[in-house]
Amino acid sequence: MSAPSSTTPFSAAAFIKEIGRGKDGARSLPIEQAQALFAGILRGDVPELELGAVLIALRVKGETEQEITGFLQAIAQHPAACSERVSSTLSGLNEQAQRTGRPVVVIPSYNGARRKPNFTPLLAGLLAHQGYPVLVHGLGTESGARVTSAAVFQHLQWPMPCPPVYLSMAELNPAVARLLELRNRLGVRNCTHTLVKLLVPASLTNSVLVTSYTHPEFWHLQRAVLQAMGQTALVLRAHEGEPVAAPYRVPRMDGVKAGATWCISEPEAVFTEQPDPHPDIDAQATARLVERWLADPQAMPHGFARQVDAIAQVVNANL
Repeated sequence: MSAPSSTTPFSAAAFIKEIGRGKDGARSLPIEQAQALFAGILRGDVPELELGAVLIALRVKGETEQEITGFLQAIAQHPAACSERVSSTLSGLNEQAQRTGRPVVVIPSYNGARRKPNFTPLLAGLLAHQGYPVLVHGLGTESGARVTSAAVFQHLQWPMPCPPVYLSMAELNPAVARLLELRNRLGVRNCTHTLVKLLVPASLTNSVLVTSYTHPEFWHLQRAVLQAMGQTALVLRAHEGEPVAAPYRVPRMDGVKAGATWCISEPEAVFTEQPDPHPDIDAQATARLVERWLADPQAMPHGFARQVDAIAQVVNANL
């Protein structure tokens, strides 16, 4: 099967025939075809019926490294309709990176927290406090009672001159945001939820990605995709679905840089039972806790500082 030419109407039928044969009979798409399919989706050329079939077929089959790589390449090449504010924000991050000699740390935040506070804004603040330009991107809302990074950011007073920046995917790439919103209609997540955890805005010229996985099979997939794309990254086991270490337990963390990958830390055992320093998990209480720990890092549980150190190891690795 070849990718459709630009002179013929786009149809997803040939792609569905490959990926929609069921878990055992389906065939995966090579990078070029995956890129062509997702480019058509982003342009809005795929009708709703076919789009639903594609997304469910990929979920049943499971996405491969080649497919995810092709989808991300399509997003990078898609002309996102960014506002002047978003373009200015990304340009400002590039200027800060050039001025400080530090890469922009990109932190995708798409799960939110349900049982513990959402510590992703704390990680962003710790990195900004050390002089890194930081971009957190995510969803403004999430189904259920989860507290999002967007909600915590709204309550934060940052104690540094160049604080972290939060942008919603609706601002960064409306076409990708619309695909994320299909969860509400389909009832399940789709491949776009995997893509956004690996997404770095194409206009950022020097970046390091901090991403996470919940299911073990994604550990291999994420590292393979990042290696193939030449992206510098820290990959770790998620805490509450977010790309941040647990307060008192450092997860497995892996570095990816220049096409290579290596283990930075193995999972750390919980040596002693620790008191719960965060009984309230709502956005405002989380913001106050983040501010206290940023003002007094010695009072902060050790897991977060270990993750900041791991990110520095990735940035400074000479491979």
